[in-house]
Amino acid sequence: MQPQTYKMLAEREDTYWWHVARRAMSGRLLSQCGIPRGGRWLDLGCGPGGNLALSEGFAPCLTVGVDLSALAISIAERKKPKACLVRADLNNALPFDDATFDVVTVFNVLYHDWVQSEGAVIAEGKRVLRSGGVFLITEPAFAILAREMDVAAMGHRRYRIADIARLCETAGLRVTRTSYFTSFGFFLLLAMKFLPHRNLSSHASTPPQGVDMRPLGPVANTVLRYLAGLEGQMLTRGFKFPVGTTLFCVARKD
Repeated sequence: MQPQTYKMLAEREDTYWWHVARRAMSGRLLSQCGIPRGGRWLDLGCGPGGNLALSEGFAPCLTVGVDLSALAISIAERKKPKACLVRADLNNALPFDDATFDVVTVFNVLYHDWVQSEGAVIAEGKRVLRSGGVFLITEPAFAILAREMDVAAMGHRRYRIADIARLCETAGLRVTRTSYFTSFGFFLLLAMKFLPHRNLSSHASTPPQGVDMRPLGPVANTVLRYLAGLEGQMLTRGFKFPVGTTLFCVARKD
């Protein structure tokens, strides 16, 4: 991602409704998987480190974040000093032994244009995952929803559930849970397609200033976080949404 996008993400990810709701949903999903306390966690493409907090409720003995960006690693080190931060390119073999981690997470990373092969990244994550370990992936959904944030984040692709499930199964993982998330956001983003001054044709040197890039007021942020929280609770109770702005996939290494 562009440096200013990392800084924006670092400012948003602890309080912005979507990040908060996704972490809460992810934590509940992982709790249902029977994640052991005192385990080892790995977050691939950790960015500024906000999602490293996900492991804290499971009292891990080790939490590792990997990212290519030196800026992202430096921010994550300040935010999460107890985590082990590693600068590495996910396009190459990970610098870890086989079967090292109990949990591997990938939060909106595979869609970046610098990822040469999503399948290879998932296969490496599976290699360092112990037998019985859990692999959690979230990615942006539906190409029609591409917007300003995709440009700022240097996003190259969006997915449907079948795409990610197929990549996991090809890597030898067993998919156990999938769904879309923030279904109400799907229709909001579709509506924003009709707003003026949108430019998705190139990666500009400065982030676009479209409506979905502007900071939200506290009331709007609270309302959206509440709605997304309700969806997250429904999902962890077994409900599945047919559309959404994001998808998740939970898989295991047998």
